[in-house]
Amino acid sequence: MTGLYVHIPFCPQHCPYCAFAVLTGHRHLYERYVKAVCRELHGCDMMGLGPFHTVYFGGGTPSMLAPQQLEQILNTATRVGGIAAGAEVTLEANPTTIEAAKFADIRRLGFNRLSLGAQSFNDEDLKLLGRFHNAAECDDAYRRARCAGFDNISIDLMFSVPGAPEAHWTRTIEHVLNLGPEHISTYSLTIEEGTRFAQRYEKGDLSPVSEAEDEWGYAWTMERLERAGYVQYEVSNFARLGYRSRHNWGYWTGVPYVGVGMSAHSYVHGRRQWNVSEVETYLSLVESDRRPWAGHEALEGWEKRQEELWLRLRTCDGVELNTRECQALERTEKFDAMQRRGWLRLDRQRLILTRQGRMLADAIGLEIAALIGPRAG
Repeated sequence: MTGLYVHIPFCPQHCPYCAFAVLTGHRHLYERYVKAVCRELHGCDMMGLGPFHTVYFGGGTPSMLAPQQLEQILNTATRVGGIAAGAEVTLEANPTTIEAAKFADIRRLGFNRLSLGAQSFNDEDLKLLGRFHNAAECDDAYRRARCAGFDNISIDLMFSVPGAPEAHWTRTIEHVLNLGPEHISTYSLTIEEGTRFAQRYEKGDLSPVSEAEDEWGYAWTMERLERAGYVQYEVSNFARLGYRSRHNWGYWTGVPYVGVGMSAHSYVHGRRQWNVSEVETYLSLVESDRRPWAGHEALEGWEKRQEELWLRLRTCDGVELNTRECQALERTEKFDAMQRRGWLRLDRQRLILTRQGRMLADAIGLEIAALIGPRAG
């Protein structure tokens, strides 16, 4: 299996919490950028990779492109590597009236999964987050997506919004449950370096929520969504049976993927590489038939195993340990203490985080790596 990720950097606004490689305006570059992505795709080495089983258009806001431009890229992907029958083909979209008007055309192109960046169904929170849409537009976009024939919809939400009362989050979740999407992603708002929120924080103009408030938001969400029939298959992702994001699941489980577009990452033939994150540099490199790579690395040995531990431990399947690794854990007091606290369990040789453990996934991953790594003991 192989995935394809297409990065579309264009956005109607640069949200104050966002640290991704996005561009506001630049409408004059849309067609040129699409041609560059298609040209980069043609230059990809598809030897031994076969057809794409998942395709994901992310950003940025891919739905800002015209349907014909999205079709250009899909058609190129079909010619270069092929798109497998039954492939999951996802488009990220903002829930605005303008973009929702394109959903029927987008569905006809072959996109069969839509990811709506709602973030909240509370207008006060949306204003603070710098979003252009309001809660009513979120509802309308969801209805339009259903009418367009999308039967696999994901909604992105953000909790721990500074200054927002708990009721805003609980009402948002209840509202989304009434809509009934197949997939829900929930993220804790973190203040990222270089963002406008970071500037406000440094000036004392923005106070993040407390650690206790953040833990409450995550714990309540896990319990409520599970009770509603959603399975938490990864730390931030919940789905009804059969509706995991197959593309993202590939990231966590080591499936190779090709990434095209500025700042896109690829992982093929055991090698990871990433593109430049400045649009003019990207365009000029591709247009002169040069690779738009900013860097690459080949993870081997313990580095590769360490990343595998971190990623797979975030999932509901956990990570399979070998005999040496199990023995290294079982002879340490730290691992015994983590089990007593109910953070994880070792089922035969499979290490799995509990609901409580998922709240500490990154810290636990680092600790486990330290306990079983080559310098352990």
